[in-house]
Amino acid sequence: MQSHHSNKLIRQGFFAILVSLVSGFILIFSMIGGASLSPIPLLIEFDMPGTTAGWRGVHIGMMMNGIMAISFGAAMRAFYLTDTQAFRVFLGTVIAVWGNFMFYLFGMFAPNHGLTLEANAMGEASLAGGFAFFPALVGAITLFYAVISMLRAESLD
Repeated sequence: MQSHHSNKLIRQGFFAILVSLVSGFILIFSMIGGASLSPIPLLIEFDMPGTTAGWRGVHIGMMMNGIMAISFGAAMRAFYLTDTQAFRVFLGTVIAVWGNFMFYLFGMFAPNHGLTLEANAMGEASLAGGFAFFPALVGAITLFYAVISMLRAESLD
């Protein structure tokens, strides 16, 4: 069963990388002010919601989260974990990956960047800030649990 959770976590990592690749195109659209069909000299102009820096964060952050999930999934195979522990490492990591995605996405629309629920030095509180903050907080807690579980697990060799 441990390999089942390992495989599922690796698959989640690839889903995160897919989101990163799509957000990379959105980043390009944000940077150039529309969609280009290069090398055909055609630009379909439109304003992308969010900011270029925000889309860069989604792109890079989700790529790193995908790599993290794949790494955890592969590393799970080197340790002895009970079925419950393997499921919790899987779930804790998945919650962190997608909680971070929510943070990157909604944080770019929040004046306070979703760093706190209240106003902070970055800006005022908002609903987008709450949608960024809560999933990231839960993800941080569950990722701590996953990391500590892996550190406490006995290696298979």
